[in-house]
Amino acid sequence: MKLSIRYRLVRLLFQILRVNKLLDKQGEDFQKLLERYREKQKIPLKVPYGKLKGFIIEEKNVAGTKVFVISESGAKPKNAVLYLFGGGYILPPDPGDLVLCAQIAKHCGAEVWFPLYPMAPENRLVQTVGAVVNVYAELLKTHTAETVRFFGTSSGGGLALSVCMFIRHEKVNLPLPQKLVLQSPGLQIPPSESQREKMDSLAKLDVMIPPRFFDSIAPVLATGDEAYLLSPLLFDLTGFPQIDLFYGTHEVMFAYLFDMVDACKKYGVPLNVHIGQGMMHCWGAMEAVPEAKAVRKEYFAALN
Repeated sequence: MKLSIRYRLVRLLFQILRVNKLLDKQGEDFQKLLERYREKQKIPLKVPYGKLKGFIIEEKNVAGTKVFVISESGAKPKNAVLYLFGGGYILPPDPGDLVLCAQIAKHCGAEVWFPLYPMAPENRLVQTVGAVVNVYAELLKTHTAETVRFFGTSSGGGLALSVCMFIRHEKVNLPLPQKLVLQSPGLQIPPSESQREKMDSLAKLDVMIPPRFFDSIAPVLATGDEAYLLSPLLFDLTGFPQIDLFYGTHEVMFAYLFDMVDACKKYGVPLNVHIGQGMMHCWGAMEAVPEAKAVRKEYFAALN
């Protein structure tokens, strides 16, 4: 597959900046990294109003969680999308997430809910999940579950599954959404031995995520009885909605794909797999790159 010049330039920039090395910290160095991200989380998200002309942006407060609700002006959305941003549960969202929310609203005829969910290290994963469950419950006051899709990128993809697991495990009286559309989700943290071997073999190709990050972040997010929230691949997925799963062949999380295919077959979950040949982690986030524009069309089709 021939890669665009823009994509190759972005990948080169990540290599020059050694982005994957920034997350490859252990012990005290990892704690310092968490503190730096804790400070970044305090910076308010800037809404790119200039890029969102023609859209209605409403702000809600749901049990303490700020939520942006985005829809196209003059439209009457029949569907709703709960958008869960990525960032390893520590990196806050950026304006590009809101731009993608607007694109989803336009191309999918949807009202898009974008919660600024609580992050680590201040919060454990169960608190993050609880906040999203509250937002989902509020969304269901105006939409039926059959019209709702979850869209999640990276850790947001894992979070989408964690929310569904929490609803089932804790017997929360909420129906699961109609569909899950997941870009590069974490599916078992920390990885199994076979997954880790595959990740190590992919590490030289991944310019973003080092395999050791999963070991470092796992105890920060969940331990003990709550640890099931980190590993959808070890959960009984019976009755889960259809999943559209996106991975690039040049990301370490590609190692999860084969086990997820087996898990969905085991539990009877409809699964559509989308593979980006030569693509890096969450390549769909690179708004101006041709490959990102192409995969976003796949997102829209899956969400419709």
